[in-house]
Parts: sequence; structure tokens; C-alpha cells
Amino acid sequence: MCENFFTFFLLCTIAVGVLGRDIDEFLRAQSPVYGISWISDIQDYNTSCADDLRTFLDALDQKHVWALKALDASGKPASSFLWGNNLWIGSETECSNIMNRKPLEINHEKIEHYHRTPYDFPPYPLDFVLVRMVHNNILQRHTHMPLEKLIQLGLCVPKSCDSEEIAILMREYLDSGYFNFKNFYNVSMEIEEINSVWESDLEWLLLPKTIVFLSIYSLTLLLIIVGTVYDVKVMQPRLRKKKEESNFIKNGVSNGVYTVGNENVIPRHSTTTDIEKQAVFKPSFLEQLCQCFSFYNNIKSFLKTRAGYDAIGMVHGFRLFSMLWVIAVHSMFYEIDFFENVPDGFRLSEFFLTQPFNNSTYCVDSFLFLSGFLLSYLYFKTKKGILESKKPFNFTAKALEFISLVMNRFLRLTPPYMVALVTADVLYTWLRRHSVLYSSEKVDEVCPKYWWRNLLYINNLFPNSELCLTWSWYLSADMQFFCIATLILIICTVNFKVAATITIALLFTGMFSLGIASYQFGYVPTMDEQLISLDAIYHLPWQRIGPYIVGFITGYILVVKLDMKLKISKRTKTICWIIFPCINLYIIFGIWGRNLSVEYAAFFMGFSRTFWGVGLAWLFIACCTNHGGTVDKFLSFRGWVPLSKLTYSAYLINPLIMTMFYGTTGSSQHVSLSGMLFDVCATWLCTFFLSLWFSMLFESPYISLTKLVLQRSVRKRPTTTEENKN
Repeated sequence: MCENFFTFFLLCTIAVGVLGRDIDEFLRAQSPVYGISWISDIQDYNTSCADDLRTFLDALDQKHVWALKALDASGKPASSFLWGNNLWIGSETECSNIMNRKPLEINHEKIEHYHRTPYDFPPYPLDFVLVRMVHNNILQRHTHMPLEKLIQLGLCVPKSCDSEEIAILMREYLDSGYFNFKNFYNVSMEIEEINSVWESDLEWLLLPKTIVFLSIYSLTLLLIIVGTVYDVKVMQPRLRKKKEESNFIKNGVSNGVYTVGNENVIPRHSTTTDIEKQAVFKPSFLEQLCQCFSFYNNIKSFLKTRAGYDAIGMVHGFRLFSMLWVIAVHSMFYEIDFFENVPDGFRLSEFFLTQPFNNSTYCVDSFLFLSGFLLSYLYFKTKKGILESKKPFNFTAKALEFISLVMNRFLRLTPPYMVALVTADVLYTWLRRHSVLYSSEKVDEVCPKYWWRNLLYINNLFPNSELCLTWSWYLSADMQFFCIATLILIICTVNFKVAATITIALLFTGMFSLGIASYQFGYVPTMDEQLISLDAIYHLPWQRIGPYIVGFITGYILVVKLDMKLKISKRTKTICWIIFPCINLYIIFGIWGRNLSVEYAAFFMGFSRTFWGVGLAWLFIACCTNHGGTVDKFLSFRGWVPLSKLTYSAYLINPLIMTMFYGTTGSSQHVSLSGMLFDVCATWLCTFFLSLWFSMLFESPYISLTKLVLQRSVRKRPTTTEENKN
């Protein structure tokens, strides 16, 4: 009897030992945080980190709750690795809550939960560490995304373990052969970077860039508060009083006395001229300066929807919906670093109805067309008489005109642009230190080196890897085109044939250079090719000037040749409304499936951007000559005007909003059609809401300030430019 009992006891002991060893081997093979703890134990390291990791192992053996949570919070190989999922983040919030002794605010009496134990909380502080490793697996579905070979692993480890110790332990663990994932997929993994996401914010707050950022926002807020208070308390009462007096003057004199309320405010013997002079209110420079920063004054201007008699109403709707297209594309492009199933996004882009996303680059060409059109339209509107006259050439006057126009645009665009740059630099620096997700947009590394290229509007001439704010290439291209087109306009007032020759040469140069570059690159316009060909095809200004020149020519034709009038038959108008929109529709939907040869793709790329502008040219000519019908009425809806004024700010901050939002979620995103639609709609709302405040802080005040300074320094300056905001 005793022998049987002893045998049974021995078998149970062996079984428990085998089971324990199996669990140990399983965890060692599957969980990196368990693996580095085991490595630390067998190597017998004598550090605080090693001691705490041994405590963690012992706690796991005894099933202590805090250790089980730390194991659960740490990342491990996730499903769909071969489908592009490299985000083994784990749960940073679960790791942080292991140390949180504050109970959840729930009714504990009605909820069944585990009993409290003495081991619910760790005996030492924890830290959440991100390990980024580069892998070389060729079986994984690659799509030429920037981070497709970067594995991001989250570890909930003792606070005593610094990055160097974690790196040593991780390398030993990866080289030990115990990691089943590495063995099974036959993949090499090289550690690239390790950092804690719970580092103190004090160092970040003391960085020079952060100090500049806080100073700019603080000073601007102070100016806005002072300007708003002075405007509301002092300026507006004065303006109302002067308006009342002016109304009385316009209504005539009663018995030679003007009254406001029950009081005589103008003597009987005053003449009408004297009264009118008294009714004229001229604020001082300081008072006008205060009004520039008045939130009340700026928001009132923002809400105005009435345009001038010769304004083109459809421009506002066109600009707004083009920006909605840009934002929708950005919401996908700048979220892609955080997708766990990137190939699914490519599958979605293959649908027929999602071709506007797949061919999204043409949304930028719409803005280039618009910019060229407005420049020539407004210039020829004001200078049409000069073209018809034969005045002698004055080089100094023409040079000053060119400088004035360029400086006006530079001062209009640059202040909010530079503020957006500093803001992005600071926020990306914070994101890099504290986000569990990594972004390929390295603003915090690139901008401190190359910010001056943005200031000079030349950053699009350099590789994409050196772009500070990758989306800002458009601003540089637009400024460069503006300078070229302005010079052509000035030449046009002297010698039209020379100006026309330069314009046509630029148009064909853009088409042929783009087609040749596309052929040399072997380019076929698939989603991945669009991303890897940014330097060769996308950013270079001489390859993007086509639609700008088409818009430029359209403005000339509309004002000078047509004189804003177009007499065509109903049949001709119908044919035009069929042909020209079909050009744009073919460019977007005609290459669906991407079954193109390199030769045809080169031909398509060479002509598509310019012909995109040709299709838009008819839209603008039709709407400006009363042939737009329902389209013109829709685009000219006055409700679009305020939102249209926010497009410049929206363009500047939209990618920053997307990266900050998704980069701080603490988990990867999953691509789906419904999720994409929701993301786009939410992005539109968030972008325009935040753009309103950004515009009121940094765009509208400096636009008013620029006008004020230029009006004081130049008695008469040409008003021939159209900015991004009317």
C-alpha cells in the first residue's frame, strides 16, 4: 500500500515537473519578454535589472497576478505576419495600469471578479519599452511601404532596465535559437532602436524648439487677447457711433441740426462738408494693429459670404471640394504607418469606385490649375488696358512690380507656414519619445537640418528623405510657378509674342520631361510605384508645371480673348459638357486595372496632368460665362465661402492632425472599407475645426498685418495676386 502511494506521488511530481518545464519552454519560445528574463537568469547577470527580471520569473512561476498582467501586456508575434503585420505592440495602457492602485469606478458589488491577492501589484516600478527590429523575410507581402521591414515590439519590463540592457538581452535571446517565430519563418532580426515611452517630459519642454514653439503661441495669444479687448471695448463703439453720424448725414439736415438720440451733436452753423469730415473716422496705426489681431474682427471677416461684383463664385466651391479630396487622400497616406494589414488597403484601392484614391495625385493638379488661373485672371483684369496701350518700357517700374507681387505672396503664405513647421517639429519630437507607434515622417530629424529650404521655397528640389514636412513640396512648387508666371505676365505687357513663346515652351517642357522620366523609370501608375517614384516623377517642378500653365492660359483666354463672354449654340455647349468632363473621368477611371505597358504609361503620364487642366479649363470658362448651369450654382453656393477660406490652414495642418491622432491611439489600425469612410469623414470635421483656430491665430492676423504694412510703405501697389484665401 505504501509502495503504491509512493509510486503515485513520484509520478505526480515528475508530471508536474514535466508540465512546468513544458510551460517554461513554451513561454520562452513564444514571448520575448519571458525570453529575455530567462536569458538574464541563466547568464547570472548581477544588475538591478537582472534581479528584477528574476523576480518577474519567480512571480510567473507562482502565478502572481501582476506578473501575469506584465506578460499579457507585452507584445508577441501577431497573426497575419505574412500579410504585413509587423506591429507587435502589446498594451501600453495595461502595463501602466498594473501599478495603478485606484480601483475602477464601477459597482463592484454587482460584478463578479477575482478576489484581491497580496500579489496584484508589482514590487517595483514598471516601464513600457519599444524595440524596433529590421527583418528580412521574403515571404511577407511587401508593398514598398517605408516601414514594411520594421517590426515594432512592446515590452512591459522593470523600470530598472535601461535601453542598453534590454538591447543586450534581446540580441542574446534572438541569437539563442529559442525564439520559435524566428526559427519557423527563417528570418533574421536586427535591433535598430530601443526607447522607453514613459520618459520624463521635462527634457522635451526645455528643448530650444519647444521654447520657440511656446513663445510663438503665447505671444500670439497675448496679442489676440489685447487686440480683441481693445477692438470690442474701444474701436467698435467708435465705429458704431461714426456709422450713426454718417447715416444722419446721408439722410439730410433737419433745421440745420444733426441729432443722435435726443442730443444735438453738430452745431447749427456747421456746413455739410464740415459734418462729413467729422464723420470720417481714421484709426491710428496702433489701433489698426490691434484690429489685425482682433478675434472679433477676424471671425467677422471669416463669416462674410458676400463677394465682389466681378468675383468668380465657383472658385470657392471648387477650392473646397478639391481640398476635401486632398484631405481624404492624406487621411489614408499618413495613417498607413499604423496599419496592421496594409495589403488590404491596396485591395480596396483596386475597386472601381475607389480610383480617386488610387489616382489621388491629380487633386494637387487641380490646385495648380486654380493657382495659375487666378493669377492671370486677376492680373489681366487690372492690366487689360496696359496690354492694349503702347506705353514705353520702364525696367525699374517692372522690376519693382515683380518684387512687390512676389513679396506680397511671400508675406501672405510664410507666417502660418513657418508656425506649422515649428508646431510639427515639436509635436513629432514628442511623438517620437512617447508614442508606441513609429512614424516614417521624420519631421523631428529633418526639419532642424533643412527648415531653411522651406523658408526659401526650394525644398521640392531635394530628395523626399530630406523634405521637412513632406506635404509642403506643393507650396514650393506653387511659389516657383508663381514667380515664373508673374515674370511672364510682366513680359506680356511689353512683348506679348515673347511671353507667349515662353508659356508654350514651358507647357511642352512639362509634358515631355514627365513622359521621358516615366519611361526611364519604367513607371506604371500603381499605388506602390507612386510612392517610390516621388523623387523621380512627383516632386520636380518642371514635371508638374503643365496644369499650372493651362490654368494660366485659361485666365488669359477668359479675360482678354472672350471678355468674360462666350456665345455658343446649345448643341455645342452640350458637346463640350460631354467631352471635357470625360477627359477628367478617363484620367481617373480609364486606367483601372493598371494593365499598362511602360510605353503607354509614359505617354499617359506625359499628357494626363496637362489634359487634367484642359478638362478643368472648360469648367471655369463655362461657369464664368453663364454656361455652368446647375454645376455653377452648386459651386457658387455662398455657404462654401467660409470653408474655402480655411483651405490653406487645412492643407498645412491636416497631415499633422492625422499623425498625432493615430500615433497616440496606442494600438495598430485595421483597414476596412467602412473604417476608411468613417476615417475620412472624421478627418474632414477635425481638420476644418482645428483649421479655423489655426487660421484665426496665425493666418488671418498676419494677412491683415501684411496689408497694413504694405499700405503704409507703398502708396499704390498692384493688386494682381490671388491668395489661397479670398
